[in-house]
Amino acid sequence: MNKFILAIFLVVSISSSANFESVWEKSVGWTIESTKIIDSFEHENGRVESAFQGCEVGRNINFRDDTYVTCNTKGYQYAHAPTAILLSKNVSYGNKSSKIWRMIVNNEIYGIE
Repeated sequence: MNKFILAIFLVVSISSSANFESVWEKSVGWTIESTKIIDSFEHENGRVESAFQGCEVGRNINFRDDTYVTCNTKGYQYAHAPTAILLSKNVSYGNKSSKIWRMIVNNEIYGIE
């Protein structure tokens, strides 16, 4: 029985580690701008929820330092007061350049503005 439990633990640990590595492999070339604690988010009707429930396009994610970002991608997860890692990357097209943003929360990547 103990060998079975150990095998399950190893599989879960390896798959969690692989997911973490793939998130960071996808982030090569990006700059970590800051880390923030997520405080809440706003539903489309303006109602505020105190837990993070992922992103919906147009959803505002509020941080404890009274700043916020707006999601431009979709993805679901549930977490109470998780840490968000905010990344940016300068991109240019022709003679125009801009900064694009992403947010990593619990090894999931979201596009943000």
